[in-house]
Amino acid sequence: MALVRLDELTYPQVRRLLDEGTDTLLWPVGTLEAHGRHSPIGTDSFCAEGIACRLGERTGWPVAPTLGYGVTTGLVAYPGGVRIDKELYGRLVRTILENFLRIGFRRVVIINGHGGNTETISAVMKEMITEDRGNRHLILIDWWQLDGPALEAVYGRKGGHAALDETACVLAFRPELVDPDALEPSEVTTITPGVVAAPYSAAVILYEEGDSTPDFDPDKAGRFVTMVTDRIEAILADEVEQFERSFGKKG
Repeated sequence: MALVRLDELTYPQVRRLLDEGTDTLLWPVGTLEAHGRHSPIGTDSFCAEGIACRLGERTGWPVAPTLGYGVTTGLVAYPGGVRIDKELYGRLVRTILENFLRIGFRRVVIINGHGGNTETISAVMKEMITEDRGNRHLILIDWWQLDGPALEAVYGRKGGHAALDETACVLAFRPELVDPDALEPSEVTTITPGVVAAPYSAAVILYEEGDSTPDFDPDKAGRFVTMVTDRIEAILADEVEQFERSFGKKG
């Protein structure tokens, strides 16, 4: 299907889209923070938007403009990092979601590229659904939490921040922004349980011991992203089906 970007439509086209039965909107969100020397500070947003657009092409769901600012924490001290306060971010996310619903969308699928956003977005979603009984459906997808099978199948290794999976994602969607020669092996740190450092001592972060060095093979990156998108699409299909049946809107 042709990709539909919400901000590229005229208002009569938006009305027609809704009148024809489109009730689901994809909304990518990310942030600005360091992702090593080899990958851009907009990595989280580029990954979320790329996956959202792939899903939009498959499902016909329109894609809203990316929210490229988020709750950056341990890496905000690195050049280019921007942090939105959690309370302010929560109000912003809620306001935007309420507007999407007011426009006429019934379901919003948030494709999130940044772990710092998850807690706040989840809290906002849970607050919002107290106001109705199944008339609105909000789904949050943390894509990197679902990429384990693809990582194992394509690379045989695990990922990390600015490491194997995120680099592959940017390589697939924005290859011109990735610089393999700039990767510094010394700029890698592994999180040690019981130790908290602010800021992080390096911008490439592993969450457990092991090799998560980025692989710059574009073919592998393409296969990886396809497998991740396949899994997310299947999960969303099941989630939507169960929701519609549970609230008596289908079957």
